[in-house]
Amino acid sequence: MHNINFVGSWTLKEWSAKSISGQTTFPFGKDAKGRITYDELGNMSVQIMKNNRSKFISEDPLQAHPDEVVDAYNGFIAYCGKYDINLNQVIHHIEISSFPNWVGQNQIRFYEFREGNLILSTDLIGSSRHSLIWEKVRI
Repeated sequence: MHNINFVGSWTLKEWSAKSISGQTTFPFGKDAKGRITYDELGNMSVQIMKNNRSKFISEDPLQAHPDEVVDAYNGFIAYCGKYDINLNQVIHHIEISSFPNWVGQNQIRFYEFREGNLILSTDLIGSSRHSLIWEKVRI
């Protein structure tokens, strides 16, 4: 089942993580960049990165120095696949991911629409609950 309110592209306004001890952090900084897209056929994709990541010395992405790769990887996450909606949850059925452990998994996000924004939140991932606020891209 799909919800017409999801369809379209959304830009990241904020990604915060609240630890079980109550501390709030911003995993990729307060100025993280991101885009999530849902289509009417049940496909989704998401990309999030730290703002102002360091450029590689080489123009060839396959010739990066290991330190450059680690820094770039630690500042970027992306995945795509199908999605379904069930009550107050959107289930991302991950087919491709920058984080290999998620390939073939379902990632469940709780959702709500508030003040024109899409808010996605998680159960615990590690020791934190994540909340991502997305704003619809207007054409």
